[in-house]
Amino acid sequence: MSSDFSSSYLTMPHWPKLLFDNSEGTPLERTQELLKRLGNPEAKLPPVVHVAGTNGKGSTIAFLRAILEAAGYKVHVYTSPHLKRFNERIVLAGREIDDTSLFTVIEQARLAAGDDSFSFFEGTTAAAMLAFSQTPADIVLMETGASGRFDPTNVIERPALTIITTISFDHMTILGNTLPEIAWHKAGIMRAGVPCIISFQPEEVHQVLQAEAKEYDALVCVYGQHWAVQKTAAGLRYINADGAIDLPPPSLLGPHQYVNAGNAITAATLLEDFTISQEAVEAGLLNAQWPARLERITKGPRHDMLPPHWELWVDGGHNMAAGHMLAAFIEESWRDRPTYIIFGTTQGKDVESLLTPLAGKVKGMYATPVVSEPKSYPANTIAEIMKAHMPVETCANVEDAISKITENTSMPARILVFGSLYLRVLVA
Repeated sequence: MSSDFSSSYLTMPHWPKLLFDNSEGTPLERTQELLKRLGNPEAKLPPVVHVAGTNGKGSTIAFLRAILEAAGYKVHVYTSPHLKRFNERIVLAGREIDDTSLFTVIEQARLAAGDDSFSFFEGTTAAAMLAFSQTPADIVLMETGASGRFDPTNVIERPALTIITTISFDHMTILGNTLPEIAWHKAGIMRAGVPCIISFQPEEVHQVLQAEAKEYDALVCVYGQHWAVQKTAAGLRYINADGAIDLPPPSLLGPHQYVNAGNAITAATLLEDFTISQEAVEAGLLNAQWPARLERITKGPRHDMLPPHWELWVDGGHNMAAGHMLAAFIEESWRDRPTYIIFGTTQGKDVESLLTPLAGKVKGMYATPVVSEPKSYPANTIAEIMKAHMPVETCANVEDAISKITENTSMPARILVFGSLYLRVLVA
């Protein structure tokens, strides 16, 4: 077996049993059935923090994981998607699952599936639960997939804590075309008597989440009411009913990361039976890592294409909220040199609403397909949508785009690659 499980196991003929969804019922119901066949491993886990939302789920988990580990706790983590290796999705007590263990739990899930079909995410969620139940740890941090209410991860009957990060437009074909509809789905992770941290939200989302919290009888802890964060000259100020504390700036870049860090700090204050000092919070903010979120690429073949003093950055942002965040960051922090963007995304994304906030803030855009994604937009489709808003050229791939930008620009500049997490693989 190859050392890279994701490339070897995906070629095995029995993998499609966990890939094609031809079953009846919701993803949650199907996952519950598969877990029942596996002996209900989800009932054998340590305390679970369940995180839903549109933007900031992974970053919030990254901050909370770093805080908990700084406090000495062993942490299981389930996130998606992965960037390079499937193993990234399942972290067991602080370490990515190894190939042998991953093969074993996937195989157990496959055998439990029998002749029934389960989706890729349903099968891998069940496998993750099985892996978590077999390895000792103090806590599980679990990210939902696209949904919440009917999500395969929503099998935890009583989590220790739930978090709903900022909600925006995404996955509309599944969740609905309005923010209230999307919020209704995300609110489905709430539980009676369980604290739910509600991050910064648009007002129409906030109203839905508050109403759903009453229906669930959940204990809400709301940004702007029960806690808040402020950016200071020295870092971050966190404020709640106990007062204010000054902390170092988050390790992850962008104004939105202050709120994501605040989500994690709030969680640390609400977790019962966990002792977390201010020193652990500080260490967590400084040491959190979450690749492809305003990450500077400093080595690799694409970086080596750059002339001296140029910079190459990547971000996984792929919806309207991400476009506004990147525009704000460029306006605030990148005024010293021109910025060019290389953009590619999958079909179904609202390209115009995503990219329009960047108009006037970037020197030009280079559209590319996501080479590894069969359902990506063609470059000329993106260019046609955006040609009225900013200068656009089409390219065959990221490498072609970098070549065109550097050949046509004499002064040092920044290149930002974004629109899909899978573009990250092309620049590292």
